[in-house]
Amino acid sequence: MKQWQALVFPLSLTSLMYTGSFVSKLLLAHSTCSEHWNNGGNLSVDCIKGILQQFICCILSMASNVSCWRNYFVAPLTEELVFRACMISLLLCGGFSTYTVIFLCPVFFSLAHLNHLLEFYLQKNCSFLKACTVVGFQLGYTVIFGWYASFLFVRTGHLVAPLVAHIFCNFMGLPAIVSHRSGLIVSLAFIAGVMGFFWLLFPLTNPQLFNSMTDNCKCWHSYCNWS
Repeated sequence: MKQWQALVFPLSLTSLMYTGSFVSKLLLAHSTCSEHWNNGGNLSVDCIKGILQQFICCILSMASNVSCWRNYFVAPLTEELVFRACMISLLLCGGFSTYTVIFLCPVFFSLAHLNHLLEFYLQKNCSFLKACTVVGFQLGYTVIFGWYASFLFVRTGHLVAPLVAHIFCNFMGLPAIVSHRSGLIVSLAFIAGVMGFFWLLFPLTNPQLFNSMTDNCKCWHSYCNWS
């Protein structure tokens, strides 16, 4: 089994959906540095030093935050173990087709987030309609991500692939599609990233990239017969 591909390729593929977010952050950093330069500061030293300090402070803050450990490590690991490694295996062994499993598992994955309805309604004092709207939106994008994570697991045969994608998406949040500051630049970057994502979706998840034993293979998820 090839381990590094299962980490690098899915992470690179997933990051394409966040091209708009990366461009937005780069433009913000450029704007900050330009403002610092206009105020008489040393662009090459002070600006880079400030960015590094913010990055280190962010890492240290996350390392000491229990919620960060839950959202970025514990939740992705447990959810991928249950809804990908266990559930997909059982459904495929039960005779469900590959495509049925990919579209069915995320439904259960999404429904597992219904507990947030009570959280918003009772703990955060939201109206029931607002809580339903927020949770409904959350259920929608968890289904979409679940399709992608299931696709990665079946195609690659590695739990690492959907796990790194899950952690990365939890860290980044929703992709930036528009930006009032940057005009159309962020939107164009997002569109370009989406196009690149779909163009590379099958090539970067080709089963032969992740397992060299594909000749006459009768593996449980039939990746060698799925092209």
